Amino acid sequence: MLAGTIGSRPIGSAANARARAYIVDQLRLFGYDVRVQEAEARRASLGRAARVANIIAVKPGRRPEAIGLVSHYDSVPAGPGAADDAFGVSVSLEAARVLAARTDRTWTLMVLVTDGEEDGLMGAAALMTDRDVTDRLRAYLNIESIGSSEPAMLFEVGPGNEWLLAPWARYAPHPRGGSFATEIYKHLPNDTDFSILKLHDIPGINLAAVGDSYAYHTARDTADRLSPQLLRRTGEQAVALVTRLDGVDITQRSTDAPQFVDIAGMTAIAYGSKMAIAIAGAALVLGIIAWVRVTATTIELEGVLRWLLTCVWGLVGSAAVVASMIGATWALRAAREVYHPWYARPGRLLFLLLAVGVTVGWAFARAGQWLPQRAHGVRHPALVWTVALPAWIVLAGIAFWYAPGAANLWTLPLLTAGLLLSIVPSTNAAAVRAVSVAILAVAGSLWIHNAIDLLRYTVALFGRLPLVTPSYVYAAVMAVAGIMLVPPFVAITARDRPLLRPSLTTAVCLLAIAIAAGMSYAAPAYTYEQPLRRHLRVVQETDRAAVWQTGSLEPGLDLGPGAPEGWKAGRPADEATAFRLPVRNLPHPFVFHTMGPPAGPSPIALSDVTMTPVAAGSELTITVTPRLTGVMVWFVMPQGVQPARASLPGAMRDRLGRWTAVYVAPPLDGFVFRASFGPADVALLKEMRVLATVQGFGPDGWPAPAWLPQERTVWSGDATWVIDPFSLPIAPVPPLR
Repeated sequence: MLAGTIGSRPIGSAANARARAYIVDQLRLFGYDVRVQEAEARRASLGRAARVANIIAVKPGRRPEAIGLVSHYDSVPAGPGAADDAFGVSVSLEAARVLAARTDRTWTLMVLVTDGEEDGLMGAAALMTDRDVTDRLRAYLNIESIGSSEPAMLFEVGPGNEWLLAPWARYAPHPRGGSFATEIYKHLPNDTDFSILKLHDIPGINLAAVGDSYAYHTARDTADRLSPQLLRRTGEQAVALVTRLDGVDITQRSTDAPQFVDIAGMTAIAYGSKMAIAIAGAALVLGIIAWVRVTATTIELEGVLRWLLTCVWGLVGSAAVVASMIGATWALRAAREVYHPWYARPGRLLFLLLAVGVTVGWAFARAGQWLPQRAHGVRHPALVWTVALPAWIVLAGIAFWYAPGAANLWTLPLLTAGLLLSIVPSTNAAAVRAVSVAILAVAGSLWIHNAIDLLRYTVALFGRLPLVTPSYVYAAVMAVAGIMLVPPFVAITARDRPLLRPSLTTAVCLLAIAIAAGMSYAAPAYTYEQPLRRHLRVVQETDRAAVWQTGSLEPGLDLGPGAPEGWKAGRPADEATAFRLPVRNLPHPFVFHTMGPPAGPSPIALSDVTMTPVAAGSELTITVTPRLTGVMVWFVMPQGVQPARASLPGAMRDRLGRWTAVYVAPPLDGFVFRASFGPADVALLKEMRVLATVQGFGPDGWPAPAWLPQERTVWSGDATWVIDPFSLPIAPVPPLR
């Protein structure tokens, strides 16, 4: 209903209102008391305000304190938002329907569906001004999405939350996630409503679908793309968590920052910081003890020189494996006409890198036969651990110090290896192989599924970041996973006797490289389902012409018939003074620009521009009347000028020190902007500008030009009109007496 029948639902649009009415009707049908919080949300740190309408539904329990299901019903203007976040709304509604049937509820249940999440989390900001919500909400599950298929990962938990994780770890039917995802999320340019709620010390769980994120924030984010299994499993998790939390004291609080991780998607563990310190300490100590034991055995079997040669040979071989994978990525890019030839079919590149890495590793193992006989090492599994354990110890220590949430990916396998290798006799090859099986089981349950999901996610992530993906990215992820998975595997398979037909293994490796290279070279770089993202931006200062820009991750203009002429590579410099304002140039690595036809009439009208003398200076008043829903109105002051008071929150938004206030989706009947200035600032105000931005294409936005190719490309766009308010007639005001 939301993504298909209604479609794109940006804040303030008619579709947004239709979506809100549908959700309200559904929740009332399920027996909830529903109200709509209409408010003007303000976030002073962003210099932004917005008109929002949040949906607040309540099902009373025996206690007034509430457990919440949180999602947002708005979408980006560029797409229908099936995954982001009609997915979250649908799961919340179905979970609300199922949970409403319970009559023995201890805690009140709240369903909170916010508006304006895509425009700076404005709905969540307004929600935190509602006293009924803030007084009663004690725990919540935020359901988000950056992808259309599994896994749905628990990637963030809010403050005072240690007690929240136990029900997830014990009772979630399909637990996926880990505190390592929190460490990754910290460095990504993303936010959710969770970011606002946690600032108010409300403990919560942040869950998001991350698979198949090619369509995120695009027109391809349609309902038919969503995985039914994702919907079902996420709904089961939501119902199970709320049901279990109903038997927990949700009023409790803790200050601990726990670690958590799922085990092969079948179960999960969660523990506090004290336990994390104990595990890390035990892992490091036992790891060192185990390394001393296996190293002593190796030296006893081989001698110091042969042991040193084995270590050096292993390190050089490992470096060669990583270098070969980087080289294979670079070679594939150099052989194709695009910079990301693997984007649509990343599995082929990953197969190629795996084949190249295994072949180079095998080549180094075989090359050892050319060394003098006295330099040949003994084929004993302890040899593997004398090389691998120092790397595991170093990685575990670094992770625990710099990324504690991700430390369990290293400390748990290291603890297992240190404990088992410290117990078994290192001289007994069979015993070392046996414990290596247990070590591989622990490392594999933590690393295999997470590494695969991370590689797939990384491909789609770099497809929307404004940079050319470095050639080392995928090799680096595979190398980190390989450090944890390859040593126990080699220790298990190492044998005293050499292979009978090593040439056959060599032939198989070379054949795998040939097949993988051919498949990677023949793969389409972009498809309709995995499209190249491109952006179109228009900035208009006069009625005669506008500056047009296109940007993407690939070179080439690739526009259809009817496009403006005279495109130049690079960013505009002097074509428009607008680019000295917050209308920034596109950040993409490949940008083209031209002077083209105007984008059309301005989506706002300015009237009643007045300068009124006041005791300490002057007060500027501007009446703004939008002609479109969902328009963004910017008030941009000259460099160094900041109002003493203003009717809208503002902030210094760029390095040039320009105070800017933004109003998103103002009411169609208009609003008045007021700002007071000191005497020294009044003379500079002639450089002030009012900007109006329309985002996206469609009936509530800017009409999409017909010359944008869509077969293997998906477009987003925005148009901005730059208006000089002082070029309009200024109403006379009598002098101050």
